[in-house]
Amino acid sequence: MKIKMLPNWCKKLGFSIFLLGFIISGYKGFMDGMTGYTVNGDKFEKLLSDPMLHLFDIVAIAGMLIYVFSQEKIEDDYINKLRLESYQLTALIGLGITVLLYILSKDIKLTLDYFIILFLWLYLITFALKKRAY
Repeated sequence: MKIKMLPNWCKKLGFSIFLLGFIISGYKGFMDGMTGYTVNGDKFEKLLSDPMLHLFDIVAIAGMLIYVFSQEKIEDDYINKLRLESYQLTALIGLGITVLLYILSKDIKLTLDYFIILFLWLYLITFALKKRAY
């Protein structure tokens, strides 16, 4: 089955969108984790409410999806085979991690965005490693 991919220039667009969403949504979480408390006097902090942070998480995921569904500069059958193998390996690893976290974590609340981001990162890493071996 041949899947229509986005053009190669969408890789740059997707990466830019991902960085924008990741930097903005990661700022509050990073600062809260680093200091141990929230800084309420910061104007940037007041601007970023929880629904707004959720929106930037979605923007980061959308950017990563655009990057994943973009073509390589040289697209051939071997790249398609590597892409398929990477999806399969990522699905198996992701399911294993999900089952392991479900067994080990009783009090931890994990939301869907953690698993989506984990799946996309694992795919990008496995595809890059397979392509590098190519």
